[in-house]
Amino acid sequence: MATVEESPSTSSAKGEPVDLSSSAPRVENGPPYSPLKTARAFYSAWNHGDFDGAAMQLSESVYFRDINYPEPFVGRSATRAYLKECVENLIGWTFVIDDWAEDSARQRLGLSWHVNDVDGNALIIPTKGISFLKMTDDNSQIDECTDINESFLKVPLDVGTPVLALTARASQLGASLLEALSTIATQRAPDVAGKIEQEAEPVLTANEPPSAIATARAFYALWNAGDVDGAAALLSDDVAFLDPNFASPFRGRAAAAEYLRQCVSILNGWQFVIDDHAEDSVRQRLGLKWHVEDGSGRPLGMPTEGTSFLTLSADLTQIVEVADHMAPFSTPPPELQMPLVAGVSVALELRRQVLKQMGARA
Repeated sequence: MATVEESPSTSSAKGEPVDLSSSAPRVENGPPYSPLKTARAFYSAWNHGDFDGAAMQLSESVYFRDINYPEPFVGRSATRAYLKECVENLIGWTFVIDDWAEDSARQRLGLSWHVNDVDGNALIIPTKGISFLKMTDDNSQIDECTDINESFLKVPLDVGTPVLALTARASQLGASLLEALSTIATQRAPDVAGKIEQEAEPVLTANEPPSAIATARAFYALWNAGDVDGAAALLSDDVAFLDPNFASPFRGRAAAAEYLRQCVSILNGWQFVIDDHAEDSVRQRLGLKWHVEDGSGRPLGMPTEGTSFLTLSADLTQIVEVADHMAPFSTPPPELQMPLVAGVSVALELRRQVLKQMGARA
């Protein structure tokens, strides 16, 4: 891992881009604190190899969730060890912040990002991700972080229905097993919202002023109720709806509505529950942390944590872009996760060097 940069096209929307690369001066944190400033200081220190400096941007009791691991890293010491291991194994990977939703008043931050190689070129594997961060009360430290990257395996849009059906069937079998083992399931049910309490069900009124979170809540409430036409009305005509399990986004209201309709008909009774949000109304951005339940409020028999990043219209009444990232159905044992990622990193670095040498000879 070499740098964390910001895409100029998005960073310019809030001011001058900040160079967080390892060759640039360290980005220091200090008052007045903000979620984005603290996140920049954290990534800058991490990518300079200063694990202690990065750890100082984390609270003592930080809850750090890399969704590729079965359990979160809890506490500053455990998270520091994880960060150090990433730096040592992800050769030359460059994390690029594409966009953000900063909610300073609520101490929340949503991030959309991707990974490049050390030369700034896109990797040949899917590398997009969405993170949701919760800060301490004064925004000076990261108290919680959930990172969810896109799926490595993708399916074409025209085979979406069979994939959704298979997913639903797998979840039904898992739910049946949980019900048969109800006592164990109750004792061991995952805390899908981390340390954040679930948000109360919104009361939507005609007089409610437009806001990013109100539009998102209305969209998911209508989708949950099976009102696809109502949900689609909250999407712009040219919406880009990205489910990272598919090879490309659903573009346009009609295509997105058909996707929503398939989900309603196949994912029997699934309910999207918003656990937390980061609302940046000035930039019309919204970060979400959520999970999925069945119709009775029980957890499904599979991982259902998710993060989303939304862009809204200027008046905040329609969704222009949305990317939903969900936890993978299964993960390797923790002792194998980093060796597997390290192997991929080494292979990609060798490929980069070979292509560079070939280009020099041409």
